[in-house]
Amino acid sequence: MFRFNRIFFIISNYLITFFCFLIIFNIRYSWVRVVGIVKRELVLSTIILFAFYSLTIIIFNISLKIYEINKISRITESILLNIFISIISMGIFGIYFYFTQTNFARFVFFLGFLIIPFILSFYNKFLFMIISKKKKPYKILYFGSNHNFQLFKELINQYSKWFSMKIEKVQMTEHHNILKKKINQCDLLVVDTDQNFKKEYIKILNSYEIEGGKIYSLIDMFSYFDQSLPAEIIKNNHYDLFSSYKIDSFYNQYLKRIGDVFISIFLLIILSPFIIITMLLIKITSRGKIFFSQKRITLRGKTFNMYKFRSMKTLAEKNGIQFTKENDARITFIGKIIRPLRIDELPQLINILMGDMSFIGPRPERPELIEKIIKKCPLFKKRLLIKPGLSGWAQVKYTYVNKIEKMNKKLSYDLFYINNHSAIFDLKILLYTIETIIFRRGAM
Repeated sequence: MFRFNRIFFIISNYLITFFCFLIIFNIRYSWVRVVGIVKRELVLSTIILFAFYSLTIIIFNISLKIYEINKISRITESILLNIFISIISMGIFGIYFYFTQTNFARFVFFLGFLIIPFILSFYNKFLFMIISKKKKPYKILYFGSNHNFQLFKELINQYSKWFSMKIEKVQMTEHHNILKKKINQCDLLVVDTDQNFKKEYIKILNSYEIEGGKIYSLIDMFSYFDQSLPAEIIKNNHYDLFSSYKIDSFYNQYLKRIGDVFISIFLLIILSPFIIITMLLIKITSRGKIFFSQKRITLRGKTFNMYKFRSMKTLAEKNGIQFTKENDARITFIGKIIRPLRIDELPQLINILMGDMSFIGPRPERPELIEKIIKKCPLFKKRLLIKPGLSGWAQVKYTYVNKIEKMNKKLSYDLFYINNHSAIFDLKILLYTIETIIFRRGAM
């Protein structure tokens, strides 16, 4: 479509990083004679170490969403994030090497982590400019309903700064000759598939495609640019998208549950000191219980008690259910610390171990809120096709939602996840969650 391939960026970034370490090593210890520097042979253990360094940088890059369209094109932000990655990496490896007294090439290690951020940032920016450069804007013709065109227009406006695009529309209520006239003047055609087209329209579309024309559905465009699936554009064909065979996959039914059990036990053991400290701080600084439980909805509409560390004052909802607001007076002193860092969510590891939740999935909602949300967003019930999660695609892609009117946008990401969930996608969300926690995105 627009030739932006994240996988190519990731693989090429890994190779550049790896060869940078190799070149620095050879310049330092082999190619250039430096007084006082003993020559070293490039042994297999060193090559493996450089490969591991490179993998660490790429994993952090993915975690901080550097390969997203709106970040890879901003060189200043890319450099700053890469410098942040280098500092974190040097800290982690530096501490490890200090305590283990491992013999490693310190000069190569430090110089590599200092210069690689700049090399990758400029390379990514240059490559992005090449693949996105087009003198004339892409001429996109939209064919469908006017309501869905407005959604499509909003999407294009978000990304037109990176890909030059010009859109026109032909409504399905217009005469078919208008479509026939405009269809050969566009670079690609976007079709609103959630409609029933007349025979005259179908004939024109089929002829255009056979003659080499490019046709994309409106769903394709949202999936490509925003990785979302707006409920408004799948009202009539959602049963086709959410087929049972995807939900009943071996991974979703068995492997994911096994991973949830082992990871939750591991984290409960590793994080036990933080859990104990948090419990003490909550008890010391405010009145009330340490833990807070709330009825939530899980798979197939069943209710369960979801556990959290109490981050609000007691009787916070004495006036009824309320969304959390910015600078909410109900949040305790400790709550202001643990909520942005998601520490208050740690007791949900018990929910995961018990099988009420998974690590990755749509966030569980309260029964009372679901009834209100469904009135405005009927497809919200689709979220109950899979287990809710500790983190999810909507959480890492969108901000905190404190109004029912905004639930449709959040739902679009949840629907995309349900329709495309896999082990690789779960891993991607897990990595993206790191950025969400570090920069305290989407929390109140």
